[in-house]
Amino acid sequence: MEKILFLCVFSSWNLQIITRDVSEDEVTLFRVELKDRINLNCNMSDRYEIAWFHQFSQQLTQLISAKTSRAAGRKLLVTFNLNRSRLEVDADSEISTVTLVITGVTEADSGLYFCGTKSVSSSEMHFQKPIRLEIDVELPKKVDITVTVTVTERVLMFAGVGLAVCVFFLATVVAGGISYHRGQQKGWKAAKQEALMNQKSAKMSLI
Repeated sequence: MEKILFLCVFSSWNLQIITRDVSEDEVTLFRVELKDRINLNCNMSDRYEIAWFHQFSQQLTQLISAKTSRAAGRKLLVTFNLNRSRLEVDADSEISTVTLVITGVTEADSGLYFCGTKSVSSSEMHFQKPIRLEIDVELPKKVDITVTVTVTERVLMFAGVGLAVCVFFLATVVAGGISYHRGQQKGWKAAKQEALMNQKSAKMSLI
């Protein structure tokens, strides 16, 4: 159950707000996307004055009001408009159906909409079935990044890997050769030193 603000008219548009529970079955659902243009219809047969209200987060706001004028050839004259750049009312030739037109829908437009009408014989306002407006906010799409490798790039890539392996192998061989050569030189030096030491020992023995 949902808390919905209901209204009764005492004089002109002086309103008394009454809270009552309304089930989801009593609400007409409209689902639109951001920046859409929507039309909300209201039956105005045998009525002379109409007003649209918007409820969002327990706050009720009058959007627009209009009345018929026989002096102007039975036309619907707007008497109040909260936002002329985005709100307007349109009526058929008999002014039996009046449409609230909202352009450039935003997230702030979500909520409940009430259409109220008044007859000549009564100062009370009659409210029709509430309309719930829900905004579909599109979530950012995931970006699928696919890396495409061409045949040339594959050849260059594998050639680079092969070159790196060859360089590593040659460096290892060269380093090993240098180490072996140095070890061999050290061995020759040690052998010569040992031979000299042996010769010196032999001479000493003869003396």
